Amino acid sequence: MKNLYSLYILLFAALFMGCSSDNEEEVLAHKGAKTPLMQAIADGHERIQLVKSDKAYSLAEGVTLTEATFTYYTRTTQLFVAEVDLTKSLELVPCTPNNENVQGPLQTIPEQMQHAAEAGQEILLGINGDFFGKNPNGKYFTMNVFAKDGVVLKETFSPGYEGVLVVLKDGTTKLIHPEEFADLKGDVQHALGGYHTLVKEGEVNSNLGTNDLTMNFDPRTFIGLSQDGTKCYLFVIDGRQKAYSDGMRLEDVATLCKAAGCYNALNLDGGGSATFVVKNEKGEFEVKNRPSDGAPRPVINGLTVVKK
Repeated sequence: MKNLYSLYILLFAALFMGCSSDNEEEVLAHKGAKTPLMQAIADGHERIQLVKSDKAYSLAEGVTLTEATFTYYTRTTQLFVAEVDLTKSLELVPCTPNNENVQGPLQTIPEQMQHAAEAGQEILLGINGDFFGKNPNGKYFTMNVFAKDGVVLKETFSPGYEGVLVVLKDGTTKLIHPEEFADLKGDVQHALGGYHTLVKEGEVNSNLGTNDLTMNFDPRTFIGLSQDGTKCYLFVIDGRQKAYSDGMRLEDVATLCKAAGCYNALNLDGGGSATFVVKNEKGEFEVKNRPSDGAPRPVINGLTVVKK
């Protein structure tokens, strides 16, 4: 009887350990990520420790939004991503203050999107765009090349600026170095510049430098393209809000881009400018992220996804 009792104990322990192992394996798969995009990011980024929550939903045909909260190093991080299939009658169009093809004023991204919508564009979502500076006369200017609706508003770029998103008149979308713009400008419909190249031809940029802009844990806005240029990724990471989201260092943003599927990727203005806006079910332009200033910052331009 004693031997039989001992056998029952051993069988129960084995069953319990087996169930515990299965549950542990299920929890740790993809570091807890449930959505396809976050599974790829979690699997491809060694500094992401745990995906606390993630969800994906369709905003429109060809546009999938993913929201995720994860632990990066030991820090809580909030990510927003739009995956855009450019073969589905969608295009990338810059937005500007008052929908005007000029440089000078600033305006928040929701306001810029609203003016573009009033001009007849069917806008689905938008993010902030290029870094900007200020002239002695008080007018603002983009730090990089900028073109909208076939009009070149600026064709010079500041030293160190490495990338420009261009949409050609035939619909081709690609990321180029600003030095290449002069040869293409006759074929360019839209162009929006950024600062650092994050991923180039499938390889993470290992020369991002060591300074406050690259090494701080900050809010980030960045974009990427698939190898064939038919899928665009628009990213915003919140930061400077410790209980909610600390932000990321730039080298880790680059790794995230590659893990997500970007063959080429570009860093846009971040910090308090980082803004992620979607058109909600009520037809309103809703700010989905939490800008670190407490409200969207007025900026010089942005990038929107528009139905053709």
